[in-house]
Amino acid sequence: MKTDGIASSSNSKTLFRLLWKYRDCYLMVLLPLTLLIVFSYGPMYGVQIAFKDFKINRGIWGSDWNGFTNILKFVNDFHFSRIIKNQLRISILGMLFGFPAPIIFALLLNEIAHLKFKRIVQTISYLPHFLSWVIIASFVMQILSPEAGIVNTVMNYFGLPTYYFLGDPNAFTTILISASIWAGIGWSSIIYLAAITNIDQEMYESAALDGSSRFQNVIYITLPSILPTITILFILGMRGIMNTGFDPVFNLQNPLNLPASQTIETYIYDQGIVQARYSYSSAISFFQSMIGLVFVFLTNWGSKKMSGQGIF
Repeated sequence: MKTDGIASSSNSKTLFRLLWKYRDCYLMVLLPLTLLIVFSYGPMYGVQIAFKDFKINRGIWGSDWNGFTNILKFVNDFHFSRIIKNQLRISILGMLFGFPAPIIFALLLNEIAHLKFKRIVQTISYLPHFLSWVIIASFVMQILSPEAGIVNTVMNYFGLPTYYFLGDPNAFTTILISASIWAGIGWSSIIYLAAITNIDQEMYESAALDGSSRFQNVIYITLPSILPTITILFILGMRGIMNTGFDPVFNLQNPLNLPASQTIETYIYDQGIVQARYSYSSAISFFQSMIGLVFVFLTNWGSKKMSGQGIF
């Protein structure tokens, strides 16, 4: 017993010395860790209102439990099928075209030999990421405006009639995905560029001696080398299969394209903020999160089966 006590005391002193030695590093981690706890994990206690008949005057703890009633209300809602259809269409097409876009862009950037021109292209491509979706949506509206938009101006020049793009539900998904790719392609390519720079250059030199072309280098060296990065980001991206993002959809939404633009995020806003149905909107959000979690597990399982790579 005495020996155990001495060993425990020695371990505690060693731990304290290590903490003190690397105190600067721990202090740097403290702020983001605190923000994560306060703003991400702290509010999680409020998830319980999804399973309650929440009343503001009674508070979260004082409101009565009603189980899965709110989730069942959403499943039986008149708008449910349209919302899920829109959600899946936008998300799946967004992944289909949006996910490979930064990979292709990173591969193209890597092939640019002129360093100064490469940096200019990178800088220009990164800029839209720092713009608010309010600004991006305003750009899109101006470009596609039926009155003074450049697209309709060119169409009228060639004798084509004026077309209100954002008023057509059939065109909404294409516009939304195109704008999202433009806004995020540069920033999303950073991770792939970083992965490409870590590839052993001797492989390219050996391939050059064998007469390999630049295209063959991309297919047989670059892509296989960054495949683990692509796999991880794809699995993480699948969590958003039920999350189209509120800002892009809401800022491009109008009454004319509502049949194609009403998603879970905008419906939660309408029910929770506009109509103050807090329990109902929380239940919808919980339902959305659980479906996204299922997609992550399924994608990870499928990835491990096919390529042997996964995140857990």
